[in-house]
Amino acid sequence: MLGRGLLAALLTCSLVAPSLAARTGPAADAPEGSLQQLLMTHALVLRGQIDGRDIQLSLQPKKNEDGLEGRYFFFGGSPEILVAGEVEGDDFIMEESINGKDVSGQWEGHRQGQSITGTWSSADGAVTKPFALQLP
Repeated sequence: MLGRGLLAALLTCSLVAPSLAARTGPAADAPEGSLQQLLMTHALVLRGQIDGRDIQLSLQPKKNEDGLEGRYFFFGGSPEILVAGEVEGDDFIMEESINGKDVSGQWEGHRQGQSITGTWSSADGAVTKPFALQLP
């Protein structure tokens, strides 16, 4: 499980658009065509669903450190929710924060073809919901 330090780092830094050029670090060692290589070298906007509700998730590599950061929202009206996480191979894990201070949920997913599927969980693990995101 990710530590609160990862989310704290996201919440204390402003989001800056990354270079789309290949980076050194985790992406350089990632298998060709893996989710890790895709997410750690490009800013992406993904659309999909959490438990049947349509969402849009924007992700980008963190600037000057390993990991991902971004935000998502539910179509039809919702505040943006911050996310931060890590990706290894075709697996990823992210924490989210609704208020910008506390962890409000966690995502665990795996790439399957042109989509990422997995489970969203509330911070206490009491609520779980399936999610699916389409890769560009």
